[in-house]
Amino acid sequence: MELLLAGVIVAAVMFAGSNGFHDAALTIGNAVVGRAMNPRWALGLAVVFNFIGALLGEGIAFVVANQIVHFSGEPEVVLTSLIIAFASATIWSLFTYYLALPVSSTHCLIGGLLGAGIVLGFTIDSHEAMDSVVWPLVLSPILGFVLSWALTLLLSKIFASTPPKPLFRGARMVDSVLTASLSLVHGVQDAQKIAALVMVGLLAVETSPHTELSVLEISWPVRLLIAAALAAGTGLSGWRVVRTLSVRMAKLDPVKSATADATASVLMYTAAIIMRVPVSLTFVLGPAILGTQYAGRKGHARARFFVPVFGVWLLTIPAAALLAIGIGAVVKLGLG
Repeated sequence: MELLLAGVIVAAVMFAGSNGFHDAALTIGNAVVGRAMNPRWALGLAVVFNFIGALLGEGIAFVVANQIVHFSGEPEVVLTSLIIAFASATIWSLFTYYLALPVSSTHCLIGGLLGAGIVLGFTIDSHEAMDSVVWPLVLSPILGFVLSWALTLLLSKIFASTPPKPLFRGARMVDSVLTASLSLVHGVQDAQKIAALVMVGLLAVETSPHTELSVLEISWPVRLLIAAALAAGTGLSGWRVVRTLSVRMAKLDPVKSATADATASVLMYTAAIIMRVPVSLTFVLGPAILGTQYAGRKGHARARFFVPVFGVWLLTIPAAALLAIGIGAVVKLGLG
């Protein structure tokens, strides 16, 4: 039992690290491309604010651990399911990074949990999953695009007569603040669900078998561990995904970079604090970048780069679920 619990903790730390490695550069990518910040300073800022954000809030954690997924059964089954879910989510996250494509860590994890549940027998509340996962999946890109488009159009009219040099200087100052804001909310969004599932593993060991496990709080040792893993992954973050979103997919000037980051920041905080639903930064930021390309001055959106991005977003939940089913089948065969 202790060995399985250790496996859950190790798998969670690896997933949190891969999450930071894959996603964190997105929080600073636009600011770096728009020359608002030096890459080294921007990455250091992201490490600090991802760590702080990972220590804040519990609302999303409770939604994931108590409302979307219902864990019960023998402790060994629960712990094995968590390991499989984290493993499949990590594999898909790293694979999409290799392809230089952004991916939602939330949907990686939900897909992994779904596949593990099919093999090992716990359930996902389909109604809650629709409200907290599927509808945000559908609506967040649309809102990101529309709000960014409208804000870009508004700003292009307001600052139509402003010379580019002072305008870009002001936009870079705003974007440097938004970089910290995005890094903070990225930590809030992505750390809570991982920490919640670690708490499920701890409860499985401490609670009587076949009792439905309900997470009431996230202990500080778990918070700190996941925050440190997320921050470490952030510090090692690569730039492959950033080049796809902020360079190849679209042509950004400092104003459009700040506009996309502002849109993503507003929507991410709304989802985390007001609605308490898990929303992926990539699902908001990518469409927000595209929104800047279709308002005001003519943009340079390139379909050959953003079409694969949307394709991977649609494939993530079923792909992670299939990976989990495959891993679970191998595990069951080995145990049998």
